[in-house]
Amino acid sequence: MATFKATVRGVRTDGFMQVYIRVSHHKRHGYIKTDKMVTRKELNKQGEIKDPFVLNYCTERIMAFNERLNRKDISKWSVAEVVEFLKNGDEDICFSDYARTHIDRLIDNNQERTSRNYKLALQHMERFFGTNRIMFGQLTSMQVGRWIKSLEQTRRAKEMYPVCMRQVFRAAIAEFNDYDNAIIRIKTNPWGKVKIPPADRSEKIAISPEECRAFFAAPLPATRMIDPLPELGRDVAMLVLCLAGMNTADIYELKKENYHDGVIGYKRAKTRKSRRDDAYIEMRVEPIIEPIIKKYLADEDDPYLLNFHKRYCDFDSFGANVNNGIRQVCKS
Repeated sequence: MATFKATVRGVRTDGFMQVYIRVSHHKRHGYIKTDKMVTRKELNKQGEIKDPFVLNYCTERIMAFNERLNRKDISKWSVAEVVEFLKNGDEDICFSDYARTHIDRLIDNNQERTSRNYKLALQHMERFFGTNRIMFGQLTSMQVGRWIKSLEQTRRAKEMYPVCMRQVFRAAIAEFNDYDNAIIRIKTNPWGKVKIPPADRSEKIAISPEECRAFFAAPLPATRMIDPLPELGRDVAMLVLCLAGMNTADIYELKKENYHDGVIGYKRAKTRKSRRDDAYIEMRVEPIIEPIIKKYLADEDDPYLLNFHKRYCDFDSFGANVNNGIRQVCKS
């Protein structure tokens, strides 16, 4: 059984000493910091606290600690686990803070595109709850169900957003709940009772070969821009078509090392984290698109193959401008 004692540790430059509750378990010690301070006047000759108010406060906390530990089997716990349980065992955890930490981990793991979906899902959930500090205790099946219902008019978000937040919830349970030692910090799990609706199926939007030829043969609309978007849109559309549907994000990120002997070899950004072969793809550059590659070729000392990164801050901006250019050509 763990034992407790009110004590002080160290002297600050102003003469005050912080009061701690010392936890002893299996002949080892841990400390729980309190918000109380004393000076040497409040200590006896043995260095023990004699201030009655501070002692009363610490005694009440020690009684509460004993009451909580009496409900657990702590015989195999370390003193660090006892201290962690007493400090945080009954406190609700902030879901919003943990979700942001989870998003940062995705970014550190080079999953920036995935992290943006998680960020959008969290932002929508926080707007629905009316706070940027959603607690795990607030995420009941009724509340989560109401949030999902608010997404029912969307095509894809009604499935994607709940799935993202469910993944965050599962990661938190795996991190905070210790079922072997009966330490359950996240006590609610609404995802077993709520139903996540499937996303709407996309309409088939493939165009005929005749329409495709008409698109590439059409004259570009007049513009005063030095680098007109319609021209960019048509050129990149040709690259995508002749490189077997290569994503604009992958085109933007191409490096010189990815292009050799007339072949482009790259790892598809969207699926490289989920495939054992890193989604590696090789595609021969046909003569019809060689002039386009030369047109946008980056400088020799630039690690990028194409110069799109000089014009656009990231692949999202690049993709948006390509789509805008394509729309202008279609409208023309």
